[in-house]
Amino acid sequence: MDVRDQLAGQLPPGIITAEATDTDDASLGTLRIPDLLVVPRSAMETDDPLDPHQILLVIEIVSPSNPGNDYDAKSQDYPAMGIPHYLILDPRDGTWTYQWGIDTSAGRPTYGNRLKGQPYGTPLAITTELGTWKLDTSGLPLYSRKDMMLPPE
Repeated sequence: MDVRDQLAGQLPPGIITAEATDTDDASLGTLRIPDLLVVPRSAMETDDPLDPHQILLVIEIVSPSNPGNDYDAKSQDYPAMGIPHYLILDPRDGTWTYQWGIDTSAGRPTYGNRLKGQPYGTPLAITTELGTWKLDTSGLPLYSRKDMMLPPE
């Protein structure tokens, strides 16, 4: 909610944040359900899975049980789906990773730019064709040891 609320005040008219929305790329046979995404409001006016080419930004919150899914699999799927900006928030250690700029020079789409493992509180600006959106990560919650299924200290 913290990130959604921060974005809502910065997005231009007609652009919204949405949560846990089916995102389907039939050409790749890939279905993803991002934690949070930024899209035109008109893209959400159907019951069909969302066309990934309409998505401006995807935000994933790392699961304590399966972090590789966000860092590896989705970091490959999202640029292949044409999603230009991808932000990973990691409450396990209080870091964020921002990837953008789809590059196909290696023969497959990848993100050409990456800020990796930045600690919460480090300034974060996501620059898109619709403007720059700033996020304050300093107050984002962290997982507890219990959330990560670790024994108490």
